[in-house]
This record gives sequence, structure tokens and C-alpha cells, in this order.
Amino acid sequence: MNTIKFFISLFLIINVVLSDSLSSSSSAGINLFPYDFIVVGSGVSGSIVAYRLAQKGYSVAIIEGGGKSIAALGGIDYIGTKGTLNSDNVYTPQRPLTKYDVPFFFQSADINGNRWDIPGTNVAKMVGGSGLHNAMVYQRGIDSDYDWNITNWNFVDLKPYFLKVETILDSNLQSSTEHGHNGFIKVKSIPFDKEGNDFIKSCNSSGLNYNEDFQVNPRSGCGFFQLNIDANGERSSTAHEYLTRAVAWSRVKLIDSATVTRIKWSYNIFTGKNEANGIEYVTDDAPNTIKSLFCSKEVILAAGALNTPKILFNSGIGDANVLTQTPYSNFIQPIKHLPGVGQNLQNHFIVFNVWSYADSASRPDFYTNYNVNLQYQTQGTGILSTPGFSVGAWLKPNTSSPSTPADAIMTIFPGALGSTLPGMMTFAVSLCEPTPNPMNKVTLPSNVTGLSAIQFYKKGVDVTFNPGAVNADVAKLVSSIKESRRIMSYPPMSQLSIPVLPDASISTDAQLESFVRNNIVPHDHWMGTAKMGSSSDPLAVVDNKLKVFGVNRVRIVDASILPRIPHGLLQATVMAVAEKCADTILADYP
Repeated sequence: MNTIKFFISLFLIINVVLSDSLSSSSSAGINLFPYDFIVVGSGVSGSIVAYRLAQKGYSVAIIEGGGKSIAALGGIDYIGTKGTLNSDNVYTPQRPLTKYDVPFFFQSADINGNRWDIPGTNVAKMVGGSGLHNAMVYQRGIDSDYDWNITNWNFVDLKPYFLKVETILDSNLQSSTEHGHNGFIKVKSIPFDKEGNDFIKSCNSSGLNYNEDFQVNPRSGCGFFQLNIDANGERSSTAHEYLTRAVAWSRVKLIDSATVTRIKWSYNIFTGKNEANGIEYVTDDAPNTIKSLFCSKEVILAAGALNTPKILFNSGIGDANVLTQTPYSNFIQPIKHLPGVGQNLQNHFIVFNVWSYADSASRPDFYTNYNVNLQYQTQGTGILSTPGFSVGAWLKPNTSSPSTPADAIMTIFPGALGSTLPGMMTFAVSLCEPTPNPMNKVTLPSNVTGLSAIQFYKKGVDVTFNPGAVNADVAKLVSSIKESRRIMSYPPMSQLSIPVLPDASISTDAQLESFVRNNIVPHDHWMGTAKMGSSSDPLAVVDNKLKVFGVNRVRIVDASILPRIPHGLLQATVMAVAEKCADTILADYP
């Protein structure tokens, strides 16, 4: 009897798949189940999960909306080469490099790199995702950031995965139990710049302690950031370290310049649920044709905290009260009411402060005094092997207890980086743990009048995010700016620099608050829009196995699932979570 039920179920599922595919006049052919898994997105999480699945022998299709980026994966945005210099000083190039390979070009990658058309969000659209346009600071949160009250998800559960990801290169940390020593992602500090060292001296003079390892609790003091840059002075991203390994296997297919529009469903009469059997997508070279790709096991969403909700919306998962509204109902057939999709949007936010050098002699000269290109090309060292900064400080009121978590983290960008402000240095003050705001969210685009189905599916979401909405957050940034000024009032920085924006006349709390509110901007750390939680949580979208509630064979593995934003930065957390996600998926396929 069970055998009969199996074949009846299989017939019905295939029949639904075929009829769904054939009913679309724009569909471009059928290819049933050529892959075990489809991973949507090749960014930080997608690269890791795809590699781990393929490592176990599964066939994987990786679908990426952006184009090629790093040289090792066919990118052509070249900025130089690596090679050798012989005894006659003749340079021989050996391999090309793009701006996504060379750390110093992160600002060019960030500002000029391809991005999704979602205003005000700066989300990378390329193979490798946002892992290729960030500033490479490798920083996990504090232990309590991961106390989510979710079974098998806390810092004790995650720490092995932080260690699994990393190989720490700093000589003084080779015996540290807080760092990994065999991971793919290479991490090191690079104390290269004079003003970074001068800033640390001013911190010490002000009473702020030197911290040799920012990964150790509590977050306090000043020191050198740890950066995911390898021993050759090149970016050590998940695209470089995981994705390149994955695509070397014939069982892995990377399809770039292909925007996933929605998940394909079949209804299983025995489970009473819709289950994913593939995806629909549109390629840049055939923008008016919907193509289909099928998988035998699961669709895994790793499209990021802004695009993953859109794919869910398009696929009929979200607040049914919205999905059934005109004109959305023209494009969407609701299949599961999950009002938490798109909610819980979180991000860090920043206020930039500009200081000028007191005189021309104060300005660092490492930008012009030697042939930085040749040094980098032959030795992998010099300014090009860095993001252009090295130091930072954890800011909190000077009277705080040493164990009190910092309110903000400050990064010091040396003068003329990007050359828009010659003779200037910039301080980025970023709030460590913003207050969650229920008004911050991702929703379906509001203006869809006259759009075709393909245009609607490809159109970016609307993002509601107000970083200055919570008075307590603004007050913390004001306090942090005051603390940064206190530090800068001590030598040697007090003798080298002068505040420009805000200038010294902006000094009262009210004036600084006004400055913060007028200049605060979101970071690139979008997360939380498909959060993990229990079935009793009305805003939870996935369970503790990353499975989307109410449907089968769909999981989410990107920053969308994080319930709460970690202190300081996001990338290291997403890497560790992705490694744990991969193990969680594989546990279901022993």
C-alpha cells in the first residue's frame, strides 16, 4: 500500500511541475531535477553552504544576480597583476587582479561596484556579493549577542564555527583559543600607518587601554582591527576561499547574471504542504524570458536580507493580507501566511567626522613616496595590501565600568583616502547595538503600475529604515563623538589634527544631537528580515533548522535569519552561521 501511495504522490508532484512549467507562455524549456540543491546567491553565506554541500558529493546549482567579479572566477575589472621581479629589475606578470581582489580598492568596489537597484541600501550585486565590497574587518559579536533563546543556537553552539572559518595569521595569537587556526578565511592585523599608531598613543594617554585582540570580551580599548586579508596581501573572502573551490568540481554550476524571480512549487497531498522543486529566473542576456531550474532536494535562499524577502513575497510567502491586495494579486498566489517576512529589519548606522591635519608635514606620505604598485605586485605588501586603515577604538562614557559593553566602534580612515578630501582624515563612529525598531522593514514595491510580470518580479523592495528614530541611540552617538574628541585632545593627535565636521564650535549636546540626526547613515549590515524563531513567534519565518514554516524543501541561510544584530560588524557572524547552517542541512541527509 505504501508503494502505491508513493507512486501516486510522485505522479501528482511531477504532473503539477510539468503543468506549471508548460502553462507559462514565457517559460523556456524544462530540465527536471538536474541538481540536488539550488543555492540562490553567491555571497558570504551562499559560497560557504554551496561548498559544504558539494564537498559531501551533492550536485549544486548556484544562481547569482550579479556578474563576474574576482579574477579567479572570470572577473575582468582589472587594476593590476601579481608577478615577479628578476635580478635585472624586469617585471614579469603572472596573473591578473581585479579591484575585488586588492584590499586597498575596497572603496572603489563599494562605491563604483555593481549594486542592486534598492535606493539607499548599497547592496553588492556581483559574484561574491557584499563580501567583495566591504572593508574586510573581521569582528564577531560579544557572547550575549547570540543568546536568542533558540535551541542549538547560542554562543556556545556558534563558537566552534567561528573557529572553523578562520586561520589567524598574527604571530602573537598562534596559541589563542579564541581564534581558528585551520579555516579557509585568513585573518590578520596590519599595523602599517603612523597616524594609527599616533591615535593609539593618544588613546593610551587618555586612559583608554590597548587591546591586542578585539575578539575577546569585553569590547573595550583601542587597537588594530583584524582583517580578512591573506598572507599575499589579497582579500580573503568566501568567494576567494570557498566558491573557487566549489566551482572546480563538475557537480557545481555557477550561473551568474541571473535574477531569481520566484520559487516553483508542487503540492504534496500526503503532507498537505507546498514543497519547492526549483526556481524561476531571468538572465541578463534574455531579459524577457523566464527560465526554470529544478532540484531533487531543496532550494536554499542566500540572497541577503533585502532580496530573500522579495523572493519569498514573489513566491507567495508573506503577509497574506498584503499579498492578496491589488495589484500584487495579479502576480502573486499566496501559499503561506507568514507576516514576519520583511519585518525585523536591522542594521548598524554611522556618523562620519572629518578632521584636518594641522599642517602639511603632519599628513602621511606613504601614498606618494615609493612605487606602491611594484611593491604590491612583487611582494604583496605596502598600502595596497591594506584597506587603507588599521586601528579603531571601542567608545563608551569614560566613567563606564571596564566590563560595560561599548556603545560604538570608531574607525580611523587616513587622510585623502579616496582623495575627495585632500589633507583630511575621517572617523567613522558606528553604533554597536542599535535598538530594534518595529517600523524598520522591507515591503513589496509600492509603485508597480504598468509593470509586466517579469518587471514586477525583478523590481527591488521598498526599504523603511530610520536610523535616528530612537532617542537613546542618538544619545549614544553623541556621547561617542564626545569621547572621540576627548581622546583626540591628548597628544600626539592633539598636535596633529583639527576638527572640521563638526567643527569645534559644535560642542553642546543639543548641537551634537542635531549634527548626528542630520548626518547619520545606515551601514551595509542589513539583516533580520526572515528571522529564526519558534512556531509560537508571530514574526518568525524559519525554525532552528532554517526551514521556512509551513512549506517544505526551502531553507534560508543568510543574514535574514538573525534575530538580533551583533555588536560592531556582521560579516564574521554570517560566515559562522553559514557553516552551522551547512551542517544543519547535511544532518538531514546522513
